[in-house]
Amino acid sequence: MIRRLSYAVALVLAVGPQFAQGSTKVAVVNVGAVSEKYSKTADLEAQFDAVRRKLNQERDSMKEKIEKANRSLQEELKPGTDEFRARRKQVALMEAELQWFVESEGQKVEKGLAESLRSIFDDIHDAVREVAQEKSVEIVLASDQLPAETPDSPTQVRQHILLQKVLFWTPSLDLTEEVITKLNAGYKAATPPAGPITIESPQIKPKEPAQPAPPKKP
Repeated sequence: MIRRLSYAVALVLAVGPQFAQGSTKVAVVNVGAVSEKYSKTADLEAQFDAVRRKLNQERDSMKEKIEKANRSLQEELKPGTDEFRARRKQVALMEAELQWFVESEGQKVEKGLAESLRSIFDDIHDAVREVAQEKSVEIVLASDQLPAETPDSPTQVRQHILLQKVLFWTPSLDLTEEVITKLNAGYKAATPPAGPITIESPQIKPKEPAQPAPPKKP
């Protein structure tokens, strides 16, 4: 293992000067900062929050109906009777429908969020390419910085350190602000004619169980 490592270091040292002597231009971009300051990111997050709130309201409404049906079951019917079993079956169906709603609609929202995050990355990739071409830069490296405040957990600190891709660069190599400017300018120009980004909100109309006739009074 030591011999292999020594060989790798020697190879890097041998190739490095040759690479540096060429005309290759290198720059860096802080992808996290670009994503955070990209207007589309904030718009998508706001719209997904609205979808989640609507789902939560729908879920709470379904839960309230189930609780009401359970109270009615316990107060109006005698356990062991046919009417009790029939009403209990309806409540069980309502509970199953609630579980299906939470799981299926939650998955749809998460899938939509994943696709939106991918679209943000694609936008960043395109903007980085355009800025790099404008400046005749051939290689753009992803840069990052340790958080201003040290996390309490040593594990988190270690993760932040290990995720560092570029340890040093001169300010003139940083294209982050230029990429942010290009992204937001393109997004602002495209938004008015196309309208704001819309995320399809699930149209859920839970089936209302048929309410049995009230039990006959003896």
